[in-house]
Amino acid sequence: MFRKFFGNVIDWIYPPSCVHCGKAGALICEDCLSKLPAVGEHYCSKCGKPLKPRHFCRHCSSAAFRFNASRAPYLYDGPVSAMIKSLKYKGSLGLVPILSKLLSDFWEEIKWNVDVIIPVPLSYKRKAERGFNQSEMIAVNFAKRIGIPCVPKALMKQRDTLQQVGLNAEERKENLYGAFAAEPKLIKGKRILLLDDVMTTGSTFAECSSVLLDNGAASVYCLSVATTPIDHRKHKMLDAQ
Repeated sequence: MFRKFFGNVIDWIYPPSCVHCGKAGALICEDCLSKLPAVGEHYCSKCGKPLKPRHFCRHCSSAAFRFNASRAPYLYDGPVSAMIKSLKYKGSLGLVPILSKLLSDFWEEIKWNVDVIIPVPLSYKRKAERGFNQSEMIAVNFAKRIGIPCVPKALMKQRDTLQQVGLNAEERKENLYGAFAAEPKLIKGKRILLLDDVMTTGSTFAECSSVLLDNGAASVYCLSVATTPIDHRKHKMLDAQ
């Protein structure tokens, strides 16, 4: 209660401003919330990337994704991109309940049959540098909203890796190979919902899913707040900056 009171006092003295447009009053204003870029009704049934009508995802036709499916409600653009960047790089923790609420609203649309939620982990070094794992914080809040247990300790990142930004799909895959480890006792026979903030090429979801399945998980579904679009001219997935 004291923390909430103290936070309200700070907000009164230093009112927050919208991380996207700068309008004072909230971390994300109502106008920006009304303009979130949705993926839309045309998307790949495997990776969840937005597709143009009558197009199919050429990436998934050649990629050996072992997860059952991946979805995201929004494109990594505009207010959504601003919220995720502000959370990750500026520590705007007040955005966690907002992002998890957006996910819980979207969950009503998909409602996969899963037993536990597992966030994509950060390495010990990266988490210590940042002070938190944004995906874990979103997952914990989201789990409470939809009534499914969150088990962060079921998946660990056992070594630090290069930043994925700027790497192509093959480099991302190589960068993550062998980076994750699972706790079999926590996942054996379980239907897993793997959660991350952004999906780019799918390499992180792919590697984590393989580790979970190899250690006894029954199935793995993947959910992220946002996904990057596909460049349909070159039939490749665009990077998240």
